[in-house]
Amino acid sequence: MSKKDNEVIKLHHKQIDLELYNKFQDANKKKTSINDFISEFIFQFLSKQTQKAYLQDLNNFFAFLAKGGVQVLTPSDIKGPHFQLYRDELIEKKYSSATINRKLVAVRSFMKWSLASKLIDHNPLDIIKLPKVRTESPTVAFTDKEVLEMIKTPDLKTKKSCSDKICMILLFSLGLRRSELVQIKLQDIQEDRNHFVLTIKGKGDKERILPLSNTLMKEIKDYIYRLKSFDIELKSDDFLLQSAKKGKNNKSMDGSTVYRIIEKYAKLCGINKKVSPHSCRATAISHLLDTQNTPIRDVAIFAGHSKITTTERYDKRRNNLDKSAAYQINYNDESA
Repeated sequence: MSKKDNEVIKLHHKQIDLELYNKFQDANKKKTSINDFISEFIFQFLSKQTQKAYLQDLNNFFAFLAKGGVQVLTPSDIKGPHFQLYRDELIEKKYSSATINRKLVAVRSFMKWSLASKLIDHNPLDIIKLPKVRTESPTVAFTDKEVLEMIKTPDLKTKKSCSDKICMILLFSLGLRRSELVQIKLQDIQEDRNHFVLTIKGKGDKERILPLSNTLMKEIKDYIYRLKSFDIELKSDDFLLQSAKKGKNNKSMDGSTVYRIIEKYAKLCGINKKVSPHSCRATAISHLLDTQNTPIRDVAIFAGHSKITTTERYDKRRNNLDKSAAYQINYNDESA
């Protein structure tokens, strides 16, 4: 067979890419499932959290197709109408536009990867529009009074209540993402130039250094001391948050546990609004912007935002007419 024949063959009067054809033949021989393609796709991401997020969103999409009797063995089995119906289903279930876009982007990224890997000859999802994402953050923040009430509520008589308290204190004090919080180990807290600092691994494994105030450091030390009364002595490679019923955690706290902690203490404090761990993050960022008047660039660094426009979503001062920049314009200022 000539070199040209190696590239393209004729099958049923149609031109077929031989490389792609052979991949499908090999896949059929191996009884490849869509899960094999998914595993290869998510392997390209370095962050375990990113891998987990993509896997969950893709599994949700394929579960939707399976519910409708659609069998997907390879990426070529995914059609435009599948994607469009999934989008409509998410809209009908009243997910936020940001959540819908995240779920859809995961599927679209998988198909882009499939195209680049020559598993498909075109991406049928490119022509389907995604919902517009709201520019404002819908996350409800806590008031200063609510923050103080929540962190004072745990009775500290059990290991879990001690862990719950330091969990909330870290969220409210450092504006951490849930995924960042649960990964903190004791060794991530170090002394640097007369400051205690916490090294955080954020999105995309980007590191940022957060100084710990004297008040926060005292809370952390008190927490570690209290754990000793429950026969838990933390070593450098131990996770800071200890939620296991007996002994030490051998893995990080589950993210859903953080949700339950925030919901539990909000309810105990009579806070009836819909809240989540992200509400704590929104509270910290909004507090710096609105109450402390911290420069927005400094807040963006603190929050681990790569774009200041993300931080601006939390800036309620933009709607404050009393502080509008319009009042600062004065062309008759003789001192100028």
